[in-house]
Amino acid sequence: MMELKIVAVIAVKAAFQDELEKVFRTLVDETRKEKGNVSYSLHQDCKDPLKYTILEVWESQAAIDEHNGSAHFKAFVSAVEGKVDSLAVDVIKQIY
Repeated sequence: MMELKIVAVIAVKAAFQDELEKVFRTLVDETRKEKGNVSYSLHQDCKDPLKYTILEVWESQAAIDEHNGSAHFKAFVSAVEGKVDSLAVDVIKQIY
């Protein structure tokens, strides 16, 4: 089965940066414990410190679906509501 990768780019509002960075860290810590998660890492843009990227690798779409239904992911979604300027999520697979 082919692994799936997710690239999530989140631009946070400056007033919420410290709060959301803690939220991101909790999300990463909890997600790394999930069955089906290969890797999950948080990155900060070198030119724009308000821009974060989460790089994820999953064993399957079923693992992603289970993650999306988890309590910690739902808490993350609630915590960022109204506190980000943008959020883009791409699910990708390697073809070569």
